[in-house]
Amino acid sequence: MLATTLAKDNWVGSFLGAVFVLVVGLVAGIAIAEWINAMPAESTPPVVAHRSPGAEPASWELFAFILRRNMTVFLILLLGVLSAGLVTIVVLLGNGLAVGQLIGFARTSGMSHVDVAYLLLPHGVLELGALCVAGAVGLRGIGLAFGVSAVDRRAFESLRLGTVLVFGLVALATAAFVEAFVTVEIAESLSGRW
Repeated sequence: MLATTLAKDNWVGSFLGAVFVLVVGLVAGIAIAEWINAMPAESTPPVVAHRSPGAEPASWELFAFILRRNMTVFLILLLGVLSAGLVTIVVLLGNGLAVGQLIGFARTSGMSHVDVAYLLLPHGVLELGALCVAGAVGLRGIGLAFGVSAVDRRAFESLRLGTVLVFGLVALATAAFVEAFVTVEIAESLSGRW
């Protein structure tokens, strides 16, 4: 029954479209970071941030900050349905660019692929997965705007916004918890390796 509903409403296609847009941004972000790194070095030394022991936010404050930021992006992606998916595409590309540049600059600073994966995968799978689910809803606006889907009550019911919101909140809260409490510890343990 679920497979029939997914196929009938083309949710898989919308989700894969959101993943595609995010990946395009991610690849572009990595390419930009590599391009910037290939530029001739300036004569000024790079700025290295030093952390003082009291400068880090408490883990619960970091959790609240991350959750608030990610829920804002999630809601903007959902509301992209009102802009025929245009806002959703821009936000997914922007997030892909940001993550891609993070990966690219980490790699050019000497981090191994494994260390980058240790830092991003524990929370990134949930976070980016939830954003792609919201992106799938936002991309549904393309079909609604251009008459591919009938703009009627059934079309809006198929969006299942309540379920998507609950899923997003749970997934992003879990990802924020992992990022604030686990990823920070992983980063500290890896900091001496690069």
